[in-house]
Amino acid sequence: MLGAFGGKSKTGSTTSLLVSDSVVIDGGNIMQPLDNAAKEIDHIFLTHCHMDHIVDIPFLIDAFFASRTKPLTIYGLPHTLKALKKYILNWDIWPDFNEIMLMNQSDKSVLLKEIEFDKVYDEGGVKLTPFETAHTVPSCGFIIEKDNKKAMFTSDTYLTENIWDTVNKDKNIKALILECSFTSDMEQLAINSKHLTPVMVKTVIDKIYRDDLKVYINHMKPDFVDRLKKEFEDLGLLNDGHLILLDDGYEIEF
Repeated sequence: MLGAFGGKSKTGSTTSLLVSDSVVIDGGNIMQPLDNAAKEIDHIFLTHCHMDHIVDIPFLIDAFFASRTKPLTIYGLPHTLKALKKYILNWDIWPDFNEIMLMNQSDKSVLLKEIEFDKVYDEGGVKLTPFETAHTVPSCGFIIEKDNKKAMFTSDTYLTENIWDTVNKDKNIKALILECSFTSDMEQLAINSKHLTPVMVKTVIDKIYRDDLKVYINHMKPDFVDRLKKEFEDLGLLNDGHLILLDDGYEIEF
């Protein structure tokens, strides 16, 4: 986890998951943790277009533009790529690198590639399969497959049977990376913004009929981390070792 939280703070950064040396899911925090190794990133798979998932993309493009020898490919749903081009890479907020050629190369510096639900994308030694989630904008999570093992990364989502149905059916999924943004006394805010609370996380876990699955929590809002941890403890979800609260730099095993 390059960035494991639902907001920026002194001790935490926004969503980004490194799945190979050249592939990340979401671009909320690429530059600081990877430093010069960030120039090796060739593929960014986006779950949706919200700022905390795309904020480092313009800086990544700019920082290594002169030294890149092949395009940076950004994958996303049609709505996601349209928003990125309309609001960020638009010549007003940032140069449209989708129109700028690489130096001394015949390729554009950035390629935007639309993805489809349930289609497998094989890049950088990792297979990624987007699945539909329930957020305030069109969004997806990803099934990540490496060495015949799988992890499910939901990114931002409200309750959706897509999660527990898939995990129950596919026993090769060994890790579920689930979001939780707000405390349960903020239920209406969670419903309106299509996020989860600890009580909703328990609802998901109760619908999963497996005891060999590790569940990881990301996207906690920084101001609520202590309260969320206390609530997970009170719900008995941290006591059996199957639920782990993520932090920046945590390496997920599956």
